[in-house]
Amino acid sequence: MTAGTHEQPASVAPPGAAVDAGTGPAPRRRRRVPEWLVAWGVGALVWALGVIPQWRGDFFYYVGDQHEQFAPLWHLFGQQLRAGQWPAMDPAGWVGGNYAAEALTGIWNPVVLLNSLLVSTFDNLSLAAFVVMVEFLGVLAMGVFLLARGYGAARWPAAVVATALPVAGFTLWYEASGWPAGLMAFTWVTHFWWSAHRLTRGRLSPVVPFLFGFLAVTTGNPYGPLGLAVVVAALGIDLLVRRQWGRLAHLAVVGVCVGTVALLVFLPLLGATPVSSREQLADVVNDTFLVPDLGDLAAASSPSYLPSITNWNGALLESVPSTYLAWFVLPLLPWLRWDRLRRRARMLVSVFVVLGWYLLATLGPSNLWLFRWPVRLVEYLWLPVAVLVAVVLTAGLATDGVRRRAVLSGAVVVGGAYLAWAAQPAGLGGVHLAGVLLVGVFTALAVLAGRRRGLPALGAVVVLGTAAVLTFQTSVFPARPEGSPPPVLPAYDLAEAAEGMSAYEGTVLQLAALADVTTEQMRGGEILFGNLPRAAGASTVTSYSGIGFREFTAELCMDYRGAVCPEAVDRVWQPAGPGYDVPLVDAMEVSTLVVQRSLRPDVVEAGPPPGWRVALETPARVVWVREEPLADDGRVSWASPGTDVLADSATAQREEVRYRAEDAGRLLFTRLAWPGYTATVDGRPTTVVDGPVGLLAVEVPAGEHTLVVEYRAPGLRAGALAAGAAALVVLVQSAVWWWGRRRRRPTRP
Repeated sequence: MTAGTHEQPASVAPPGAAVDAGTGPAPRRRRRVPEWLVAWGVGALVWALGVIPQWRGDFFYYVGDQHEQFAPLWHLFGQQLRAGQWPAMDPAGWVGGNYAAEALTGIWNPVVLLNSLLVSTFDNLSLAAFVVMVEFLGVLAMGVFLLARGYGAARWPAAVVATALPVAGFTLWYEASGWPAGLMAFTWVTHFWWSAHRLTRGRLSPVVPFLFGFLAVTTGNPYGPLGLAVVVAALGIDLLVRRQWGRLAHLAVVGVCVGTVALLVFLPLLGATPVSSREQLADVVNDTFLVPDLGDLAAASSPSYLPSITNWNGALLESVPSTYLAWFVLPLLPWLRWDRLRRRARMLVSVFVVLGWYLLATLGPSNLWLFRWPVRLVEYLWLPVAVLVAVVLTAGLATDGVRRRAVLSGAVVVGGAYLAWAAQPAGLGGVHLAGVLLVGVFTALAVLAGRRRGLPALGAVVVLGTAAVLTFQTSVFPARPEGSPPPVLPAYDLAEAAEGMSAYEGTVLQLAALADVTTEQMRGGEILFGNLPRAAGASTVTSYSGIGFREFTAELCMDYRGAVCPEAVDRVWQPAGPGYDVPLVDAMEVSTLVVQRSLRPDVVEAGPPPGWRVALETPARVVWVREEPLADDGRVSWASPGTDVLADSATAQREEVRYRAEDAGRLLFTRLAWPGYTATVDGRPTTVVDGPVGLLAVEVPAGEHTLVVEYRAPGLRAGALAAGAAALVVLVQSAVWWWGRRRRRPTRP
């Protein structure tokens, strides 16, 4: 063991664990299964558990942002990567096309890019999302297992919490279902904690936690960097308590280097802020939206508990068990040997620090600076709880005071059931009864197995109970009031959606609202929102954006998914703006208009304006296309009077225009004027202008010249240099660490 280390190696069971567990004398020494293989086995077990929600409902992993943003975008990214294109900026994506500024797209994360290549081979996006999300649930389980082992838990206790946490409430029902960037960030933060903890024990090179930190930051989810900061602070406090100054220095260097990577991800986002719809983000308020309370945490082991949390559409009650942890944690508390925790308290300082911070943050206000909706922090709170449970459970179950402990355990089970019933008593009586019976039976079986057969039997029962509870929850939730209409299910078959858009030509502008859209219309490609149309092959203005482009979206009253208000139908035919004598529909070079009948039935009834024809009519929409298609390969849509465009060629981030102008004037582009555009005429800089509705315009001098327009995301170069420098520093640090470790290694006589 390395000098100065006071903890048992993760691959060796803590002394006395077998005796504490009540298994009798230690068996004869035999060859142990390698730790890495056990970790992979835990991951494979969770991969199998992850199939249960998909089996209970085909669209479990295809909810909300998953089908509106991520899965279609992964498919698009995979296609672009296979074509040799880097997805940093795509003007054809309009509001959602500034992928570098969106941050959450994960374009700097190698695992995201590899999964994008995988997803691009699927036509069924629901199935693709299932594969990727279950992949991460298994990787998360491996991280939880290794983390618990690192703090001294035996294999079986570490395995039971590692199989339970990935299928816990918020992680499964929110992150895996609809917020995949959050799941990815949580997964890599867990692995970072494990590897950084081993670094502070002198057992792992700094390059490993740096790599996991890089993966966490480049998911683009802000809760990843927050988690990394909390972990580094907690481990730093632990090292201060133990006066390990050298290791503290190593940890600090890794923490600073990982934090530097954030510049690569978030500087482009900050650069886009002046035109973004989310310019005002930092605030401290409490509007009670997605704010859990102590009662929600106290019912963490009741599988039928649905919190009273304000959420979407003004709902005051949850329809899924978002704050659920694991069915066995609270019922088994009376049976745990808490003296083990007291004996190991010195080695668990960092766990207590992480636990304390996230407990305060989870119960905090709805908006705290850049972070909002505290329910998102529940999974980070449950992680240290799971580690502590695994450490205490390693000593086995107590053997004294059986009747008293049984009564307390039963009270916990019944109390959790009461809290579940009290939160939502109407219409869920049978569900609450089934939940309490399930937890009660498996708690009794777990106690009997643990007392008679030790930790392996206890672990087997707990894992079986986790599978049973997961099947139960995914069979009865989401909870919906009686008589409520069935939910609208999203499109998932790209081939079917593409067939419904076969009449589209060129750039497509869909003018539709979410109201009255049916499952059949979505799946048939008649009305689609978010990034789904682009994944199905349509070059549509409709896209998903987490940041927006304020001027453009305000003009079309367009929301973050591409839905518009009725007034947008009139606005597209009006002049683009003062000084631009061109209708907005022409300034955007739209070739196809899709008008939802229910949005503006009067316009649909009147028919298309001159120059347009009806290409397709269905009960849900009409499709108008230009009688003379726009054949230009470039993105110049308008030129000042007396200015002629002679040639125009464009790529995503560069456009070259040869023109002839009688007088100085302007050229208008079908590009949004994101910060970062520059222009030169024959190599000399010229002025870039924020044109009508946020379109890019460039001032050009008289004569025949060549204009070059280029885009570079603000701060991207500085961020890339900073990230590269951080990687170099960590490589040098790792060499120093290895050299120091080699010096301290005792030489053989």
